[in-house]
Amino acid sequence: MSMMLSLIHAGWDSVRNAIAKGQRVDALTQVTQLLSRPDLPASLAADAHRLAGELSTESEKFTEARRHLRASAALDPYCARTYYMLGLALERDPHGCDRRAAIQFRRASELDPVNSLYQATFGRAAIRCGRAKIGLRALLAATEAAPAEIPVLRVAIDGLLEAGSVNAARRVLTQARFLRPADRELTAMWERTRFESARREQRVQGGTTRHRQDAEHAMDGGRVVLPFVRLVAESITVSEFDNNTRLDVVSFPQPHFPRLSVQGRR
Repeated sequence: MSMMLSLIHAGWDSVRNAIAKGQRVDALTQVTQLLSRPDLPASLAADAHRLAGELSTESEKFTEARRHLRASAALDPYCARTYYMLGLALERDPHGCDRRAAIQFRRASELDPVNSLYQATFGRAAIRCGRAKIGLRALLAATEAAPAEIPVLRVAIDGLLEAGSVNAARRVLTQARFLRPADRELTAMWERTRFESARREQRVQGGTTRHRQDAEHAMDGGRVVLPFVRLVAESITVSEFDNNTRLDVVSFPQPHFPRLSVQGRR
């Protein structure tokens, strides 16, 4: 029995070493083989399923990821990271569901209320499924608890901009840039927020200008009648103009090779 446990733990160490070396595909293969052992302890099986779910999510194998993460949650129902990863597997799946992702993120945040990243991901998912007030409250609480953590700010700024709260995003980034003035990612977030603010202002101004311009044109049954300017010669009669007949002569450009050959002989 002790020999079996030694082999199992050796296999687990091999999986972790592969991850440390960046060989995540090999690590997924090894952890899948490890999970196929019937004598795998339940505590280690929960960790292995959680890791397999995380690696499968990175490989965009979302159905397999959710299967592993649900198995991990069944073995260890009080691990907040399992529900966080399950929410990511639902959120990143093109065929996933933001509402179900928000439920998993909320469960992770309830199990680990100190983790601002879990709270931020719940807030963004809530905004995406139409619960804007709850989502904004969660995002602002997460940024208040972790004003300079880049992973939290990355999620929070996404959610705030998607909700249209550009001013709130600007305030959050102003504080974060004061705390981390040399961070390049914060600078990129700031430029993105400025672009979104300018885009919204142009949309509002453009809509106002368009309505003002439309009032200057004649209306025909609710349709705008625009003038069509056409240049015509003095010899064109009214009948020709009414028939929309083109009187210009089509020109066909000639190749310049003969002319070049003559110049070459000179």
